Amino acid sequence: MTCTLYAIAKKDPLITALLAHQQRQCQQFNTTLKVVDLLPPNLHNSTPKSAQALYTKTLSPYLKPNALCIAMHPAGKLCNSQEFSQILTKQPRVHFFIAGAYGFAPDFLDRCLALSLSPLTLSHQIAKLVLCEQIFRALSLLNHHPYHK
Repeated sequence: MTCTLYAIAKKDPLITALLAHQQRQCQQFNTTLKVVDLLPPNLHNSTPKSAQALYTKTLSPYLKPNALCIAMHPAGKLCNSQEFSQILTKQPRVHFFIAGAYGFAPDFLDRCLALSLSPLTLSHQIAKLVLCEQIFRALSLLNHHPYHK
């Protein structure tokens, strides 16, 4: 299985080691976890609507028909770890998306399964880390590994 997380974000050296740990943990389940940070040009001078358009332009090339595409969105479906693990069984290639501060444009969300990590607002760094940990937890559940307890 391959899970790739695409995020509108700058690389953050403070979180890199923690993400790398989660990536190594997933390898024991024959899963590659990739984290790709993307920063669209001219984002700083954008209005909310134009920022969403830049996010869509940046992330759309990674919406692949042979992958399960999941947008992490505050209004998305909340699920527990068991339910999340079952979602990961639907496709051997999963692409996760985290938008920038202004969220996804509706047309981007229409092309994905929208899930929420929490009703709380999380920073990009924390959202990436929580998502990577939940991917590892889901793999643990699917492989009957005791981590999830």
